[in-house]
Order: sequence, then structure tokens, then C-alpha cells
Amino acid sequence: MQKYMEFSYNSRYLFSIFYIFALLYKVLLAGQYLVYVPDHFPVLLLFPLSVIFAASDFILLYLFFRIFDLFSKFRVSGFIFFALFLSAGAFYLYDFSIFQYFRGFSNFGLNRFLVYDSSELSSYFIFSLNLFLAGIILFYLFSLLLILLFLIKNRAYIIKPFSDRVLAVLLAVNVVFCIVSAFLPFEETVGLEKSPIFEYFSTRILSSYYLDVKKEVEPVQYPGIIDEKETFPKIGFDYSSTKGKNVIVVILESTAFERTPLGGDKNCNLSFLSDLSCKSLNFVSHRTVFPATTRSVLSLFCSNNPGTDYESITRIEREFDCYSVFDLFKKNGYHTSFFSPVLLDFDDFDNLKTIKKIDHVFEPSQIIKNKTFKKRFGTETAIEEEIVLDDFFKQIEELKAQNRSFFSIYFSYWTHAPYEVPFEDISHLNSLERQYKSQEYVNRKMEEFLERLDKENILENSIVVFTSDHGEGFGRKVGNYIHPNYLWDENLHVPFLIYIKGVTDAAPQTVTNPTTVLDVAPTLAVLAGIEPEKRWTGNNMFEGKSSPVFIYTRAMNLHSGILDGNRKFFFNHVTGRKYCFNLKNDPLEKNNLVDTLDKNRVERLINFINYQNYELNSKAVSR
Repeated sequence: MQKYMEFSYNSRYLFSIFYIFALLYKVLLAGQYLVYVPDHFPVLLLFPLSVIFAASDFILLYLFFRIFDLFSKFRVSGFIFFALFLSAGAFYLYDFSIFQYFRGFSNFGLNRFLVYDSSELSSYFIFSLNLFLAGIILFYLFSLLLILLFLIKNRAYIIKPFSDRVLAVLLAVNVVFCIVSAFLPFEETVGLEKSPIFEYFSTRILSSYYLDVKKEVEPVQYPGIIDEKETFPKIGFDYSSTKGKNVIVVILESTAFERTPLGGDKNCNLSFLSDLSCKSLNFVSHRTVFPATTRSVLSLFCSNNPGTDYESITRIEREFDCYSVFDLFKKNGYHTSFFSPVLLDFDDFDNLKTIKKIDHVFEPSQIIKNKTFKKRFGTETAIEEEIVLDDFFKQIEELKAQNRSFFSIYFSYWTHAPYEVPFEDISHLNSLERQYKSQEYVNRKMEEFLERLDKENILENSIVVFTSDHGEGFGRKVGNYIHPNYLWDENLHVPFLIYIKGVTDAAPQTVTNPTTVLDVAPTLAVLAGIEPEKRWTGNNMFEGKSSPVFIYTRAMNLHSGILDGNRKFFFNHVTGRKYCFNLKNDPLEKNNLVDTLDKNRVERLINFINYQNYELNSKAVSR
């Protein structure tokens, strides 16, 4: 046994450098978390936790060097170590930039790679320039120098290699750390429900196990979250006053209801929303079904849940199609259009047949390629809102000349992370301050948009809707700093306003009936005097109907659940942890009611949700 535990001198020295650097890296990362995440005192535990988080690094390094020692007789093996450490530098810097950017990257380097591609994330590196990064770079270069000197001179410098006895003790201690980490209360400390290794392995490697669409399952009836069925009043409305009107839907990126004046945020700069709400139907309990753009927007287009797999249906089926709200309006003589200041290549969105069938799509790729846009700061993925608005009104003028009705969706981008504004560098601000700043810019553009619609007599014959694709975390719950990781209400709850000049301004109303993104298409169809498509699953918002709606997220966590009126039930596929909230009485979701539910009902709810996973995926991939 003792002989098995012995390393070659070369391996012990290189092992020592690798591990010390990994340990220092995790400590610096934890230190940055303390600096950049205010008001979360439990993160003080991150310094000792950073040592525990390095436990898996140690075990992996131990196994690697034991195996590699079998080949230590080859001189080239040492330089393979050097090449390995050199390439690891890219990971460390990349990892650090992601953490710095998202402010809540508390699982130290794995899961955020699952959400955004490298070409996008690499452009965020500028947000990581700080003393913590400088420390990591210095330690890395110093370690690299020690490795190189050792390989050339075959002599240890500065760092004395660990002895075999010390390595054996460290192995035992780190194995214990790994076991302990599986039971630490990560959700209360760093926003994880299990250890990082467990999260990564379970969500990424085993994801197909949980969402296997080929599995045969028996149909399951919905048992209800509670026995009492909620009822909601109808909204009296004269549909003859809106029949045949144009429809304009504006989707504001990453705009949580609670981060708007409608939700009581006095720091929010979207003042046009509060002004508009005084003459609109303001639906204050509107939610998306998936807290990220592609699947949320597709749910709005299709009034259906387009698959529930780990990957978006747009990646599984590159030319995905559905009978969309565009198709229905086009069939009824409307000109259809979609406008966006951001590239539509996210999740292969630009390849969708649903998009290609739209009469006019303003897509900024050629403008960005030809460098004819004005933006001077930030990523290379978006153009200014005013360029898109110019194209919008150019199209409308042509349609007015033809006396033709139109259905348009305008997807406003700039309130999306990393929350930038054209012509101004705001990277020194924290993430929430940057979003407030980007809201100022979008607010000006939306005010100009509405003024121009009014000035050109378009408002008088149009139904105008303002909503969002999803919310944003910003740390209201520990670990929840962006949108796709959780099903908390700050991620799902979004604004929804319907403004019809001469109609809603005469009788503005705040509507508390719960609605979802699936209800948008049938509601707009009815308002325009069109029979909704029978394949759609949403309801007309004015009818007071509320059907159980499947909700889910597939990012750092695998969550699936149900929205039923003001009740929400969901669970984590990996950990089995369950949640139940009454959103009307507990909008901040502080009181988990799952223990008040009958265990048999909870089991039936989970069976129903699992059935929905399989059923919705099977339909999605068989279209």
C-alpha cells in the first residue's frame, strides 16, 4: 500500500505547484465574491468553503499524477505537464471573467459554461479587470515559471514538494471534504442545492436520464395543487371596437415585473411604463413559462410549450416550425413583421421556419458585418434601438400607403446582460446599476416610439402591447443573479400592458387575474376579431380562465413545475427538493407550503409533471 502511494520526485513537485495554485485561485474567487456580492452575509463562509471546493481538484490531480507516473520514464511527459498547465490558464481566466460578470458565479467554474457560448462570453472579459484577476494572473505566471525552470534544470525552486506522507494525509482529508460537501447547506450559503461537482454531473451528464422523450409513460391526470379551484372575473370588453386593428407587441428584454415602476421599484428608469399603465389594461400577474429568451418567445409565438428538454427545441430541430401567431394573422390578411436590434443567431433562432415565414424580418447581421452601426462600447451582437425603429416606421409607412393592416413584434434588446448603452462605457458599475442605466436608454427610445406612433396617426388604429420575455434575479434569493437558473417569481413574473387609444384610456384597469405567455396569441387574435387557432393551449385573458401551465428551467438547476392560478409547485429533478407557494399571499416566496400538502398529492403532482416532460418533448420532436 505504501509503495502504491509513492510518487516520483517530478510528479510530487509538479503536483504541489498545481494544487497550491488551484487553492489560491479558489480563495481569490471567494474573496471577489465577498467584495462584489453585498447584503449576503452567509457568503462569509466562502473562504473555508473555497478550500473544500478545491478538494475535488486535489483528488483529480492525485489520480492524474498516479496514472501519469506510469509514463514518467519518458522525458516528454514533463513537457506534457507544462502544456497542460499552459492550456489551463485559458480556463482559469475565462472562469474568472464569467464569475466577475455574473456576480453570482458561486459554483466556481463549471455550470455557467452551459448557458452561453464561448464567443459571447469571451467578449465579457473586460469586466474582470480588477485586483483579484491581477492576483490570479501573477500566481499563474509564477507557477508557470516554476514549472518551466524545473523541467529545464530538473531542480525544485521556491516551493518544496509535498512528501508522500503529506500527500496521503491530504488525500484522506480531501476525500472527507468531498463527502461533507454533499451535505452542506449550499442553498443557504452560496445558492447551490448540492455541491458543485454533484450539480455539474447531475445536470449536464445525467440530463438525458431525467428528460428521456423515448420513455413510455402512462397518461397522468392533473391532481391539482389544492382542492379548491380558484375563480377569476371576466373583463368586460367590446371586441367590436378593436376588430381589424393593427397589432404591435413590444418585448422588453430581461425586465422583471418587480424591477419596474409597476412592481414598485422607485429606482427603475422605465417611467414610460407607469405613464402608459394609467391608460391601459395592466395585467399585474403575468408570467412566462421558461426564464430565458428562446423558449419564452417561442411560447408566445406558438401558444404552446415547445419541448422541455435540456436543449432548446431550436437546437434539437434546427428548422423548427409551429402554427404561430404570425401565421394566423397572415392568413387573415395582415402583413407580419419582426424587428430586433440583436442578432437572431442565439439558439439557432434565425433558422426557424417560424421566423422565415414572416413577411419582413429586420435582422442586424449585415449592419454589424459592414460596421455601419454607431455603438462604441460592449459586445458585437447588437445595434442601436433607433436604427431598428427607423426600419419599423419605414415599413409602416409603406403599409399605410397600401391601406394594409399589420401585425408586428418588436424585440427590444438593450436591457439584457451585460446591460450596456451606446456611446457610454458603464462597465465600472455593478450589474443592477448597469441595468438601470440601460433602462434609461430604452425608456427614451420607447417614449419616442410611442410619440411617433401617435404623431403619424398609427395609435388610433392599433393595439399596442408591452411585455417582457423573462425577469432577472439580481440576488433577491441567494445565488439567483441571472434569469435561467431558477423558477423564482423574479425570473418568471413580467409586465403586460395592453394600450388601445380611445378604448383603454377611457377605462384603464389593473387586472389581477393570473395570465401567462401562452395566453398572448389567443388574446391578440380575439381582440383583432380573429378566431384563435384550435391547436393553441392558451386562454383569452379577458375570459377569466386559468389553466394549469407547465413551467421549467434547464440551466444550473433542472426544475419543472406547474402554475395553477396563484399557486406554484415545482421541484428539482436532481435533488428532489420541492417548493409550493401562494403567489397572491406570498409574492416574495418566503413561505414554502410544500409540507402542508398531502404526501400522496405531492407524489401525484410530481408524476403529472414528469408526464408533461415526456409528453411535451415527444410532441416537440415529432412535429
